[in-house]
Amino acid sequence: MSESLNIDFEVPEHLINHYYVSGTIALLLNLLVIYLLLFQSGKLDNFRFYLLAFQVSCTASDVNIAFLFQPIPLFPLFSGYGHGFMSRWFGWSTHTLFTLFTLLLSGQIEVLTICFLRKYKAIMQLKTLSNPSSSLTYIIIYHLCMSYSLAITLAWYFSETSKEDQWKLISQDHPSLVPKYQQLNEFYYTYFNSAYIFIIFLVLTAAGTLKTIIVISLLVLRMFKVLSDVKSRLSKGTLSRHKVALRSLIMQFMTTPISFLPPFMLVVVALFPTSYSQAISQGSFMVSTTHSIINSLVVLTTYPEFRKILMFWRKKDARRIPTLLSSVRPTASPRN
Repeated sequence: MSESLNIDFEVPEHLINHYYVSGTIALLLNLLVIYLLLFQSGKLDNFRFYLLAFQVSCTASDVNIAFLFQPIPLFPLFSGYGHGFMSRWFGWSTHTLFTLFTLLLSGQIEVLTICFLRKYKAIMQLKTLSNPSSSLTYIIIYHLCMSYSLAITLAWYFSETSKEDQWKLISQDHPSLVPKYQQLNEFYYTYFNSAYIFIIFLVLTAAGTLKTIIVISLLVLRMFKVLSDVKSRLSKGTLSRHKVALRSLIMQFMTTPISFLPPFMLVVVALFPTSYSQAISQGSFMVSTTHSIINSLVVLTTYPEFRKILMFWRKKDARRIPTLLSSVRPTASPRN
């Protein structure tokens, strides 16, 4: 079986180059958005800190996968190794690095969910001004969201297969690959039935994804309905501010499949191996690293104040031009 797997154990230069290029672009765009949220987002009030938390989580996830981890998949085997700084310089294990990857990625999704919940709270208060929702309720929900991310991470962490068992599995299932694995400084190898807790990890991941889609969809429908009900009581500026923030959040949520669909593709190519499994898995990682780039562009283009800053729009100057032109009166030229 191993002879037909067609697995290349060499470091794929095109993948490493992509990590560096994509990671650098994402880091610069994330830092730009963070700067704008901190110093150029007066109309967003306290909501900007929730967006800031999401942007920071995106930055941390990008730095991890593009520079610290740099995962090299060995699919269709559920195996791989890291080539990033933490692996080559500090000797971190692949399992540890993937644990950090899981924490940052799942945390990123949960922080975005919290952003939706915070906006939902603000919009609900427009409808029930006399009886605002309890902040304690939302704080408890926020902690539950982050606890779910922690549960997924711990499930992966405790599903670790010992190095001795990994060598046994490789020797039993793919003896011809043993010399190639021996050439690697560090790697991780497992299979779906190696530990029941690994199955729990997969179930929690799938359930968490479904939970996020359902919760955010219901929140969005409810928020648009409330805005429609109270629009007659709101000023044009207030209504516009809430709609802009909500539409931006929706667009950011629509970019999240770029981040979490590739891991599901890895499961698919492991369950249904083909001669293209390794190429597909590498492509999945390459796609996932573009999430922050697209997300940052969404933030920069959906908030009007950010567009004005980046495109150097100046409304005040534009308004003054007609005034200046109208104040200039032609003078009659003297006749000879």
